[in-house]
Amino acid sequence: HIRPLIGDEKLQGCKDCVTVVPNKPQVQIGSHSFTFDHVYGNSASPSSSMFEECAAPLVDGLFQGYNATVLAYGQTGSGKTYTMGTGYRDGCQTGITPQVMNALFNKIETLKHEVEFQLHVSFIEILKEEVRDLLDVASVNKSETANGHAGKVTVPGKPPIQIRETSNGVITLAGSTEVAVSSLKEMAACLEQGSFNRATGSTNMNNQSSRSHAIFTITLEQMRKIGTVRPGESSPVDDMSEEYLCAKLHLVDLAGSERAKRTGSDGLRFKEGVHINKGLLALGNVISALGDEKKRKEGAHVPYRDSKLTRLLQDSLGGNSRTVMIACISPADINVEETLNTLKYANRARNIQNKPIVNRDPISNEMKKMRQQLEYLQAELLCARGGGSSTDEVQVLKERIAWLEANNANLCRELHEYRSRCSAVDQCETDSQEDGNCFMKSDGLKRGLERLDSSDYPMNEIITGDSSKEIDEEVAKEWEHTLLQNTMDRELNELNKRLEQKETEMKSFGGSDAVALKQHFGRKITELEDEKRIVKQERDRLLAEVESLAATSDGHTQKMQDVHSQKLKALESQISDLKKKQESQLRKEGRRNEYERHKLQSLNQRQKLVLQRKTEEAAMATKRLSSQVVST
Repeated sequence: HIRPLIGDEKLQGCKDCVTVVPNKPQVQIGSHSFTFDHVYGNSASPSSSMFEECAAPLVDGLFQGYNATVLAYGQTGSGKTYTMGTGYRDGCQTGITPQVMNALFNKIETLKHEVEFQLHVSFIEILKEEVRDLLDVASVNKSETANGHAGKVTVPGKPPIQIRETSNGVITLAGSTEVAVSSLKEMAACLEQGSFNRATGSTNMNNQSSRSHAIFTITLEQMRKIGTVRPGESSPVDDMSEEYLCAKLHLVDLAGSERAKRTGSDGLRFKEGVHINKGLLALGNVISALGDEKKRKEGAHVPYRDSKLTRLLQDSLGGNSRTVMIACISPADINVEETLNTLKYANRARNIQNKPIVNRDPISNEMKKMRQQLEYLQAELLCARGGGSSTDEVQVLKERIAWLEANNANLCRELHEYRSRCSAVDQCETDSQEDGNCFMKSDGLKRGLERLDSSDYPMNEIITGDSSKEIDEEVAKEWEHTLLQNTMDRELNELNKRLEQKETEMKSFGGSDAVALKQHFGRKITELEDEKRIVKQERDRLLAEVESLAATSDGHTQKMQDVHSQKLKALESQISDLKKKQESQLRKEGRRNEYERHKLQSLNQRQKLVLQRKTEEAAMATKRLSSQVVST
């Protein structure tokens, strides 16, 4: 998303350094070229179409049970908050977030007769690596710091928000506020409240610079109703039985990367910038690890735990979510280096492959399977009681048998007529012995009739003479009727067998067997209903335990922390005393060693003096002795 040049940039004489390739989602900066899925602003597609092309499909997927994330990244002052719409004030409809809320409630209004909906929203920020709840007015208040910038004051007594991971790998926030909303107005009020509480400050590059990463989360829970009918349909929808789906939409407005030299930040603003850049660096490392195909195939480590931002976005990056990343850039040539880094950052993110799945409740899935089994057993029981479908099939078979028997009688009658005609031909043979051709005709006709009586293959005798054509036609007709009769006899036998099977089945369903079967299926239905009730009770119990644990865990944790803190302080005081005693002992040992050293030095000096004196005395004695020897 390329924002236009702002007033300060125009006053400084800045020029547009970003070029959009016509009719292509491609941008160029100098010799660098980048291709993305969409490009908006400048001479590319209008910014107004961003929601329909990028965010609207995510909202539709939310109703199908898919998690979604929209995050905006870019340098400070590149238009991220404007693009996301998280700086919501006085019903302003610009940005992705307000449009998402409108689309969400429009779709809920359309489906409210089919599905029961529950909506919850949360709004948190990550400021200096601390997670803060923007919807909890009791713990976070606006204040003014000494240099006039907006700051935060945390009310003591409330435990900090903790990031936790469930047994199935879902990242959750323990201690954050989730507000139930039922209308667009209520959700907009939560967004406005959180936007007002968010940490902002003024720098040389942005008068309202976001000093934290903000995440606005919409949780959509839906329970499909049983036996509902969609508009324009006359029968209930098969998949509209009770099915619980829960999906989350994260709308992330990241703080902008910045350089202290250009922002002119110092003191508190400088520390905030350090933490912002640290979180974005960790995010970049995660994107690099996920976007590298070689590392991905090797199963390389992904450093999600390096920062709280990447920990919270673990599902959004390479996990169970449909994610759209919007790279916001400034076209001014004074920002060319930061713009180029942003585009490289986003280009790496395009290689990430997520694995979104439909978020169904496991208990709901099990209940759905049990309900399908119950419906199947009820259908079998209904068939056993009424036998409607079997009776209809038997009636059809009986009618077909009657029709086949009638056809068989007609064919038998025609065959008898043809046999009488053949006997007349035999009489002609006895009366006309002289005509050899007649003998050949009658002999051929008899052989043909014999074949018809014994087999189904066609007659291949050739009869010559004056009456050959008439006999050929008669024999051919008789052969065709014989074939048809044999075919219908076989079909009749098959139908008789099927009829006997159906009658046997009907008899098996009659009498005491039907009563036993009814009792059997009745027991099955009762057992399934009891099991269903037990499962519901177990689910309610587990939910109550989870709520009670969530309510008591924070207080218990605080007590444990206090106990551990006291023990830690006691241990630290003992360590300090031991250190003092050790230092005192070392000093004493040092003085004793120094005394011994001086004592040894003085003793050594005295020994040297004695030795020197004795040496001198020996030398004098030797000298005297030598002089005496010489004089002698």
